[in-house]
Amino acid sequence: MKIPGFSTHAIPKTRVEIHDRISGEIGIIGTFSSDLASQSEIPSRCQMQPHPDGFLEVGIPALQHAISMSTEKAPWAVLDEIGYLETSCPPFLNALVTLFDTRPVIAVIRKQSLPFLDELKRRPDVFVIDLDEPVLPIGCVIMASGLGKRFGSDKLMASFQGNPMISQILQATSSALFASRIVVTRSRAVQTFCEIADIPVLFHEFPDRNDTVRLGLTTLLQSHPNLSGCLFALGDQPLLSRETLESMAIAFSQNLVARSCESEKAISAKKGPGIFRLCFEEDPDVTHPNPSVTVGSPVLFSNSLFEELLTLPKGKGGNFVIRNHPEAVHLISALSPYELMDVDTPEDLKFLLDHASLNLPSHSST
Repeated sequence: MKIPGFSTHAIPKTRVEIHDRISGEIGIIGTFSSDLASQSEIPSRCQMQPHPDGFLEVGIPALQHAISMSTEKAPWAVLDEIGYLETSCPPFLNALVTLFDTRPVIAVIRKQSLPFLDELKRRPDVFVIDLDEPVLPIGCVIMASGLGKRFGSDKLMASFQGNPMISQILQATSSALFASRIVVTRSRAVQTFCEIADIPVLFHEFPDRNDTVRLGLTTLLQSHPNLSGCLFALGDQPLLSRETLESMAIAFSQNLVARSCESEKAISAKKGPGIFRLCFEEDPDVTHPNPSVTVGSPVLFSNSLFEELLTLPKGKGGNFVIRNHPEAVHLISALSPYELMDVDTPEDLKFLLDHASLNLPSHSST
């Protein structure tokens, strides 16, 4: 199946071509100018001299092919890429806008601040992924301060598939999508384990959940003051997967990007309230047409709620903030219900170990 659209190809220090993905026609849209290249005050992007004929003879027909083709034949049009040369031809830009108004488009856009490109990225129906920064800066606090009284010992150091259970959440949160993370614990064994693994850890002796939240978030903000949000994960959910955490981070970033597009302002790490909470929704069937939804941890909070998290009442945790802002909650579905399950007793541990041995999807990343 041929996918409509165009692709551009640069021949170094010679020319830039545009290729119609349907017809195979090729046109020249820019040629290298040694005169421009020799002028050091001219940015490197100006070393190419635009050729409007290439856009008129090949580029616009390529867009017209994409506009006229039904989405049944090709669900997407693909444009690779849109940059400064393309902005030199107004009729081509008009055809681009028509295409975006007509059908779904996947486009590579050059990372430059040009009026047309900026306007394109601000469209309310456009979602932008910056390949240099796929998500906004998000911190992660791993809550590991429980004493394991019901378990009978330090549960986070209990063996889970040959490693301490705490290692499961450490692997799941090792994604590059998190700008920083910190383990907050009252266990000397957990502290030592993290230090040996070169994972940031904070030992404390405060008794309450609000202390863990405050200490973890404060520590992250000292090194990363511009965090857009912070995810709070429990240390005793051994089947929580990296894929699920990454989906939460991406969904959070998408929400902030969408809000910035609606307000026609640049993305700011200081804006965009929201609470993203993990859940699992049972599939509906004949006997249960209304599926039940289980909610739990982790929870990702926008930085607009940091002040409330830092000043939680004694003994309260993130649920206190969630109850104050029910309208801000977005539910993100886990891969399986076992991801939400935590370990309080040895029986809980055995139950999750039995499921982990079945190679459940939720355990694939660990």
